[in-house]
Amino acid sequence: MALAAALASCGGGPDVRPEAETRPFAPDVTDVTGLVALPDGSLRVGVRATGVVVDVSATGTVGPPVARVEVRADGQRGLLGVAVDATGRTFASWTRPDGRLVVGQIAPGPTRLVWEGPTSTDIANGGHLEIRDARLVIGIGDLTQNELRDDPAAINGKLVSLDPDGMPDQEPQVVSSGWNNPFAFTILDDGAIWVADNAPGDTGERLTRGDDDGSDQIDLPTGTAPSGIDQLGSEELVVCGYKSGALLRYRLVDGRPRPERTLATDCRTAVVALGDGGVVYAADDGLRIVTP
Repeated sequence: MALAAALASCGGGPDVRPEAETRPFAPDVTDVTGLVALPDGSLRVGVRATGVVVDVSATGTVGPPVARVEVRADGQRGLLGVAVDATGRTFASWTRPDGRLVVGQIAPGPTRLVWEGPTSTDIANGGHLEIRDARLVIGIGDLTQNELRDDPAAINGKLVSLDPDGMPDQEPQVVSSGWNNPFAFTILDDGAIWVADNAPGDTGERLTRGDDDGSDQIDLPTGTAPSGIDQLGSEELVVCGYKSGALLRYRLVDGRPRPERTLATDCRTAVVALGDGGVVYAADDGLRIVTP
């Protein structure tokens, strides 16, 4: 009831249907921070603490490692993002053993560093990775220096884009700023960016556009701690909350998100929509799948 009330205050109550048609998908794959749907129906999956990337078939079979990077994995550090471009190259973002947040191409072939980013912190690193207009987009948290998130000279609290063929010292292009921790963001088919902005403590969290002035912003339910978001259909989003466990479905009505339904109550760290309408998400006991 508390979740329904919170969602209703955001502009409409959902049909609360936790665990609806939810079943195990790959129970042996845990601590997931990267989920990418591949054209053949399989998933490319990144594991935070180990730095391992594996493929999981459409039936849930886990293959051998595609790649592995050495990570520092204390706090919110580790392997933080995975993206696959149109040519099949796999990129990742991670915190190296020296604590630096970096981005690199990890497959095929040996790891090639694309960008050396800032020194990471225990929390608020961001690190999610997407591809937009053939460029890599990464979210950078405020790195526990919230006062710098609107500073154009600082990387803190920004969405930035990178040349995937660039050198490690390349200058990132700022897409937007003013974020607490934009770990949960997604890029829609039309190029629009949506961010579920994570915030510390009881600070308000929001679901908003990440590539304009944020006029379509709505508040997320208190205590969500958004950790994943993806496009579901042409006019829908799904948002995973690490703290709440809720997998929330939103419909875009005139470009503004409207809460509709709770699809699951055990989502933790990542979510990806499948071509057949199903949704795979990372729970404490492995990857699970739900049919909305």
